[in-house]
Amino acid sequence: MFNYLYYKLYRAALKSSLRGTPEFVASVFVGGIISANILVISAFLAKLDVLPFIFSDKNQGGLFGFICIVLTCIYFLTKKRYKLIIKKYSQENDKERVRGNIIVAIYVALSFLLIFAVAFFRPGKL
Repeated sequence: MFNYLYYKLYRAALKSSLRGTPEFVASVFVGGIISANILVISAFLAKLDVLPFIFSDKNQGGLFGFICIVLTCIYFLTKKRYKLIIKKYSQENDKERVRGNIIVAIYVALSFLLIFAVAFFRPGKL
């Protein structure tokens, strides 16, 4: 799943102004999305009083995001793993490509919008 997300973000970076280093940019985006998702889940569970918010200090959240980004960069860029991912998914046909684009766009949009949903969420009120 994360490999396909990386591939789609890599392809998007190729078409943007960041096309000079798309392998790096895509790994930073994947790490950022993963860390944002974990922060949102933690905040949602804290608002429901299921678990305490694990990033109560703003420096902890920032450090966690930075560590996630560094780890995803290490994962995708060591041993040229990104080349294997690109080779694997570059064979998809047009139908698979469009379907993948839609799924990734929905995932990225939901990841972004859930930040606001958790911020305005009050338990017991919908």
